[in-house]
Amino acid sequence: MKKSKYSFYFLFVAFFTFITIFVTIVQKSYSNLMNPIKEVQKNNLLKPISPNLDLDVIQQVESKPEYSIVDLETNISSDSSDSNTL
Repeated sequence: MKKSKYSFYFLFVAFFTFITIFVTIVQKSYSNLMNPIKEVQKNNLLKPISPNLDLDVIQQVESKPEYSIVDLETNISSDSSDSNTL
């Protein structure tokens, strides 16, 4: 009687299919883990912001004069009247 070799071929194909699927899953998982890290290294805008405030900037903003809506309207109307006289 002749023995059938189908079982050996089936096990051979099944083993390499399993290995291929396993390697693909591991590679995709590693890629998903490393891509955000590479993005942060490549793009400076994605780095975390320091929670420490720069008080000099706050003082500069506070030192600037505040304008109200009435002041702005008078400045706009005076600018338009000046341009009409020219």
